Amino acid sequence: MKNEIDIHRALRVFNKVATLGEKQSDNIQSVYRLCGLNALTDFDGYTISLSDAQVRLDIFFHNKYKFDYPNNEALENFLARFTDVEKYSQN
Repeated sequence: MKNEIDIHRALRVFNKVATLGEKQSDNIQSVYRLCGLNALTDFDGYTISLSDAQVRLDIFFHNKYKFDYPNNEALENFLARFTDVEKYSQN
C-alpha cells in the first residue's frame, strides 16, 4: 500500500518539533520531542525522521520518504499528531 502524504506539511511539523520541542541528547545525536512526536536528523542533515512509539517516517533527499508502521490505526494516530503539533503554541 502506497502512503501519500503532504511532504511539505511533514517538513513544517518536523521544523516545529525541532524548534519548540524538548531536546533529548545523547553523545551521538539530538532528539526533540513535542506532542508525542520525536524529530531527529542524521549527521549530515540529508535525512530527517519523525516518529512516535509505533510509527517512523523517514524523509530523504529530494523529498522521498518511507513509512514504517505495524497497522493502519497506528499510522492514523501518528498523522493525527501532526495536527497537535500544528496547533501547539508556546504560551
